[in-house]
Amino acid sequence: MPMKINLITEEASLLKGAAALAGHDILLTGAEEADLQVTAEGCSEGLCVEMAGGKARIGYSRRVEFFRGLSLLLEAFGEGQTEWKTEERPLFPTNGYMMDCSRNAVPTVAAIQEMIVMLALMGLDTLQLYTEDLYELEGEPYFGYMRGRYTEAELKEIDDFADALGVEVVPCIQTLAHLATAMRWPCYDRLKDCADILMAGEEETYALVEKMIAHMSRCLRSRRINIGMDEAHLIGLGRYREKHGIRPRAQIMLEHVIRVNEICRKYGLKPMMWSDMFFHLAAGGYSGEEGIIPPEVIEQVPPEVTLVYWEYYNADPENYRRVLHNHQQFRNPVGFAGAAWKWNGMLPELAYSLKVTRIALAECARAGLREVMATGWGDNGAECPLFAVLPALQLYAEYSYQGGDVSDERLASRLLACTGGIWQDFLLLDRPNRTTENQPAPGLNPSKYLLYQDVLMGLFDRHADESFPPFFAACGRELEAAGERNPRYRRMFTYAAELSRVLELKATLGIELAAAYRAGDRAALETLADRRLPALLEQIDRFSEAFYDSWMGENKPFGYEVTDIRLGGLRKRAVTARRRLRDYLEGRLERLEELEQERLPFDDRGDEPRDINTFCNNWGQIVTASVLN
Repeated sequence: MPMKINLITEEASLLKGAAALAGHDILLTGAEEADLQVTAEGCSEGLCVEMAGGKARIGYSRRVEFFRGLSLLLEAFGEGQTEWKTEERPLFPTNGYMMDCSRNAVPTVAAIQEMIVMLALMGLDTLQLYTEDLYELEGEPYFGYMRGRYTEAELKEIDDFADALGVEVVPCIQTLAHLATAMRWPCYDRLKDCADILMAGEEETYALVEKMIAHMSRCLRSRRINIGMDEAHLIGLGRYREKHGIRPRAQIMLEHVIRVNEICRKYGLKPMMWSDMFFHLAAGGYSGEEGIIPPEVIEQVPPEVTLVYWEYYNADPENYRRVLHNHQQFRNPVGFAGAAWKWNGMLPELAYSLKVTRIALAECARAGLREVMATGWGDNGAECPLFAVLPALQLYAEYSYQGGDVSDERLASRLLACTGGIWQDFLLLDRPNRTTENQPAPGLNPSKYLLYQDVLMGLFDRHADESFPPFFAACGRELEAAGERNPRYRRMFTYAAELSRVLELKATLGIELAAAYRAGDRAALETLADRRLPALLEQIDRFSEAFYDSWMGENKPFGYEVTDIRLGGLRKRAVTARRRLRDYLEGRLERLEELEQERLPFDDRGDEPRDINTFCNNWGQIVTASVLN
């Protein structure tokens, strides 16, 4: 039941922020209706919450901590406690989430506001909006064209809402690479080095970059900005080399960073950037030995630029220690970006997110870092629902405020208070990707490649067996039941349940088709053509409806056309498969060449003993061995 509070405060913004919590079981009321009278008081450091005799006090040093204090009260209230006190000091004063808005799924203002409320209740103080070309730029009509780009008014609305809750919205843009969607348009050809990389050293390039930075400076309060610059591996190897000849790429990179930093300084912004290119260009990668960065590189990096070390995969504490040590040889502040794994396809990788986060944050604390964040990328179409990674964000918050690792039981209690979600039910979202008990992680995603693979071509038939249909049937039942227990997230769980039911019908369909054809079992082929494939078509339609509801409940419509194309193609290929079977069974075709081809492992494993599952998150590589473009 909701906790009704009568809030006593002299800070008007707290009242504004608290009013946004009505959907999260915290209601502002008058004194007579209140369950608790809550007095808010500023303090010099940390958070102190105490409750006794129907009254509570929240002492907070930052606005976001006040809202975390409310969620702690809600948790205690829900457990029936009447006298209670706690104090907290965060290990990581700057802690938050980076939301990818650039891989087709562009969250609506309302969805972002919902996420901001949850971040505030967790006590996470930062939201980075990763926008490659997903914002309007004056005089740049093709920048983010038809992609759902945010208007200036939308960014300001998000920022105003977040500010009332003590959450800083930090622009996270790209000023070097990862600009392929903008560069598809001919008007940007003149600014391209190669691939998705801007032409360093060109005044036109810096005019565009200044326009980006000036726009974000105007739209958002934050005086920090993430300028990107990651994965620019081909810098200096395209038109730049044609114009300037071969130059050390680390030097090109440094010169570009210096120019962009000067623009940031002009607008009163402190930049941060992903640090990988310094290590790749000067040392061959993050994981080298200590002392691998040349002193001349260290000396040239502007000292005000925060270097953000990103690592999503590694479970070796020693690796984190070594790479953090190498970062701390620079004169720069160092931050860390870890994983809220939602980029492997249809569903999250929560178990691995939790595993590597505990390892990474322990080493960040050991190294004395002050700033960390989780990242929620959306590779290859951002099909995974936005809120699927809430448990990973909760761990970032609790690890910091509770001074180290915390149990799943504690995380479950906090997740329920901050998001209304049930911990064990959220962890079920992993299950359709875990068809074997001891499956290695991360990076195996049968829920995507078995969904999209062609039933006649069977590129992934060697990665499924007879255990898969009952496994996916059980997943569907469990996820549907989870949706009933989590009404706030019913769309998400329905999406996952209907996906599982497609997989139940489809995972071994190609295997059965090929086996029946090769055995000359016409009765089995009749059943497959006239019962199994029509049932699959009906289930694809049900999943399409659930996918539509999930997407449109969180995102702008732009980008969903890709999902329609993918699911429409899936459906049409099932129709074609039935037509081919009927033509064969009725004598119009003498053979089905597709079913005569030997099925090879997708990952070319040969006889190597490995888990039956594999990985592919590229739709184009999943659906065909032929050419799409």
